[in-house]
Amino acid sequence: MTDAIDQIRTMSPEVLANVGAQALAYVRPVEVDGGQKAFGIFAANGMQMGIAPSRELAFITVRQHELMPVSVH
Repeated sequence: MTDAIDQIRTMSPEVLANVGAQALAYVRPVEVDGGQKAFGIFAANGMQMGIAPSRELAFITVRQHELMPVSVH
């Protein structure tokens, strides 16, 4: 177990940001079109993948693409 912990501690920020990238997507509030509120869908590495008008629709969209949605505030 110590080897695994040591490997995590020595990961670069770029490698660490991609952990879970193929399984997770996070959803957080964003503003679009001059202040209109929406919910952005982002990959684990921070790349924006989409926008939905509601949190619920964002979660549904993420699940339809076989990813696990995670809420970020």
